[in-house]
Order: sequence, then structure tokens, then C-alpha cells
Amino acid sequence: MANSSSMAPYLKMKGELEDAVAELDFEKVVIIRPGLLLGHREDSRPPEYAFRMIALGLSKISKSYFFDTWVNPADEVGKAAVAASLRCLDGTAPAGKVWTMGISDIVRLGRTEWKQ
Repeated sequence: MANSSSMAPYLKMKGELEDAVAELDFEKVVIIRPGLLLGHREDSRPPEYAFRMIALGLSKISKSYFFDTWVNPADEVGKAAVAASLRCLDGTAPAGKVWTMGISDIVRLGRTEWKQ
């Protein structure tokens, strides 16, 4: 998970970026932390592709467990982002300046509660 004090360089960089965005003078900030993204990509990322194939294989065993705990389809993340933005506009977002959305929030807003 992103954390500015992480020992892992990638997670540290993501955490520092989140911290910097949260310090900007926005009325509300939504930070979205999806799991492994599934969907079509133009670029090639072999390690990520391998993990996506593993995730798809494991989803045949238990789709709800694997998709709701560490994998998010890209369109679901997009829908969750739109839903979160709308909640910020209409005042129904969680209190506080920063709303950090994890995988469960993404599933809820992008799939379960999504309104077409």
C-alpha cells in the first residue's frame, strides 16, 4: 500500500505523491487505490500481464474473493471515480478533506452501487 515512509521505492513514491496532492488547496481530494487493474492496454508490461493471467485463473475458483480483494476491472475503477466525484459535488462524500478509496470502496461505488 502507498506510504511515504515505506521502504519499497514504488510504494514510497506513490505515498509521497498522495501526500503532496493532499496538501494542495483543494476543497476535497479523492485518492483512489485500486488493486491489480484488468482491461485492455496498449503498452506491454510482461510482469503485470502474468499477474493478470494468474488473477483471471484464480477468479474461476472464486471470482468474488479474488475480484473483491486484489483485482479491479479498469472500467469499475473509472465508474467509482465518477461516483466519488459526484458525491463530492452533492455533499455525500465522507467527511474530511481527503477521501482515500480502497478496493472495497471501488467495488461498492463502481459495481454494486453504480447507476447507469
